Amino acid sequence: MKESHGRQPWPVRIRGASGLILGSGTLLGDRHVLTCAHVIDSAAGRRGAATGDPPATRVMVDLVRLPHLAARSARVTPGGWAPLDGDGHGDVALLELADPVPGQQGAELRRLPLWQQQVYAFGFPREFSDGETVHAVLDGQVGPGGEQVQMTPANPGLWVRGGFSGAAAVDERTGHVVGMVVSYYSDPAAGRSYMVPVETILHHAPTVARWVVGGSSVDEGLAALSTGRRDGQAELRIAQLYARRSPENVLVIVTGRPGSTVWAALRRAVVLSNRELRPVSAGPADPDGDPTVPPLGSIDLSLDASGKPPRELAGRILEFVGAGEPAAGPVGDLVGAAAPRSVLIDGVDESTDPEKLLTEVVGPIVDRAAERDLRVLLGFRGPAIDVRLGLLARRITGLRAAEGLARAHHRELAAQLTGLPTVPARATRLRVRLTALRAAAGQPDPGPLPEHLAAVERATDQALHEVAELRRRLAEAASAHQRLRGLLDAQRARAGAGGLTEHHELGASYRRAHDLLRGGPCGLAEATAAVHGYADQVRRALDDRQEGGQS
Repeated sequence: MKESHGRQPWPVRIRGASGLILGSGTLLGDRHVLTCAHVIDSAAGRRGAATGDPPATRVMVDLVRLPHLAARSARVTPGGWAPLDGDGHGDVALLELADPVPGQQGAELRRLPLWQQQVYAFGFPREFSDGETVHAVLDGQVGPGGEQVQMTPANPGLWVRGGFSGAAAVDERTGHVVGMVVSYYSDPAAGRSYMVPVETILHHAPTVARWVVGGSSVDEGLAALSTGRRDGQAELRIAQLYARRSPENVLVIVTGRPGSTVWAALRRAVVLSNRELRPVSAGPADPDGDPTVPPLGSIDLSLDASGKPPRELAGRILEFVGAGEPAAGPVGDLVGAAAPRSVLIDGVDESTDPEKLLTEVVGPIVDRAAERDLRVLLGFRGPAIDVRLGLLARRITGLRAAEGLARAHHRELAAQLTGLPTVPARATRLRVRLTALRAAAGQPDPGPLPEHLAAVERATDQALHEVAELRRRLAEAASAHQRLRGLLDAQRARAGAGGLTEHHELGASYRRAHDLLRGGPCGLAEATAAVHGYADQVRRALDDRQEGGQS
């Protein structure tokens, strides 16, 4: 298949001393190649989990996209070996070529959000030794310790198999390398394969960083663990948010000043869940292990807003997702639509302009959090009552609009279907509570205002989450009803084409299904049974007619 970004010069083919094709690789710079450690182990005749030392064996690297250049021999470079261990971690090798490649031919690696990204890989399966491109969709973290990401074929019959190990996984949209293919599922019918993201590669081979473009997924202010006392409750809430074990879309946390236990909990979550930053001393991440640590790779982007203008943070988000520099003028809609699936923004109230940050960055993201099922954590150093009240007002306004849309859709569907879920009216009650909070904020002694504000924030987030889920259910019901109508029409046409127009039993069955779907509101389950029952009758009647004709 045609690649999305032309004939990139950097895919290479790796062969053993006998000429046997072992796998694929990616040229970095002018004399390094990234590939899988197990590919090099295969060249040395080693199988299974390897020792900590790389083999001295040299391999041959074919510059398949630069056919005018001769093949180069290569061996593992110092600091470029992370063998595949007994638990399936690692499998990264950085090779150094005996002779450099002239020109700027190497690939650029980049950290990007990976959920549902479309990628392609160029490998060398046995039946296509000159190379083949396959396209896939990334489907979340899998594999040992959450280090790998599953790739699901985008085209039936074209999938990763032997000869693709070490191939670059290339983002369809940007053309950047976002990972490396490491393995595939042995059942061809499944077609699943796995890649290690750039951050995992950097964790095992930090020297690869010189070929990585774009920013880190973690701001410097959040990239170090804090020692000292722990806040287990804060750690658990943060972990549950990003593990999607709680229904929250937006979590507001007051961390206090740097050095506090909540401040430390937030940084612990960021570092231990990051594929690149997780310390080796912490051991491999266990998906079923510590419930106070978010799953590896579950926080796409962690930002520290302290001392930064809103425009800089907006640019940071857009740059990280590959959208480029923000254009002049408002960028809120663009940020809200482009924000990755999980975001953490700390120090919101210590931005150079917290209110503008709310309007131009935070607000547009949380406006879409329930609709897009995002996970967003907002950290405040102090109570920040006014800023949080402004955000809360915005979210309640959004809730009111979402409830209005849900009611309109409910009224439309009620003419066709019964048993629809009711639409709660929570926005009005929450608006009353917001008014009381604002009144308390104006008092010399506001009392337990922070606790009450937190409770209304949680209630609003829950209401937004539930109305978004209700709208999805209504949309599914409408789609199911439309599909039933289409199926009924198709089966009637099939019956007519088969000469069954005058079939008495089929006519009665069709009329019953038709009256349910078009004669007024009906239960979806009852209509489904009637339409599928009619379809079964059509099939049997056609079979009977065919058998009768053959006899």
